[in-house]
Amino acid sequence: MDDFTRGNGLPDDPEPDWDTPPSHDSCHLLIALFPNRDVQRAIEEHRKNWLWPKSSYFPSSSRMHLTLHCIANQSDPVLKRLHEALSEVPVHPLALLLNSSRTWKNDIAVVQPAEHEGLRALHRHISNAVSQTGIVTRPTRLTPHITIARKTTGATYPRDLAPIPWTARNFLLVRSHTSHPVRHEVLASYGPKEDDGV
Repeated sequence: MDDFTRGNGLPDDPEPDWDTPPSHDSCHLLIALFPNRDVQRAIEEHRKNWLWPKSSYFPSSSRMHLTLHCIANQSDPVLKRLHEALSEVPVHPLALLLNSSRTWKNDIAVVQPAEHEGLRALHRHISNAVSQTGIVTRPTRLTPHITIARKTTGATYPRDLAPIPWTARNFLLVRSHTSHPVRHEVLASYGPKEDDGV
């Protein structure tokens, strides 16, 4: 067990769960980065190195994402305004490095990227774009992460994560359906090149 760690660290007091819809609707909107298939496979390999309780639930690779904004579902006119505002967000390739993993007190397991100012700048630009549409959101502070498992009480994670390089070239606007069948419906992609992960 010396190579494993139990923990419930919650750095920087992030939102309890960025993937939780702000209302009780069966769907909500996510603005997020989605790993391409190579990064998905690397995360899957890392996930195999954990010791998981039988109760753990594992999101499919295609659903894993790094949330930049989470809002309630919107009407078509508001979605049109949101799309127009997001189309103005400057997008540059982000050379991210996923280099840590842990469990959090809200019963999820995550992998996290190293600090990256370009990622924080993108988050600020997206937040400004959402505000321009008149959509009311609760204040959030970005704690970048990808949720790799839920119901993780008792999970034990490896002390070391072999760094996973990830060049994120675009971000997506998706409608996340939380009732059966659970799925992500891609509404738009922003950036010079679409990733192949969704």
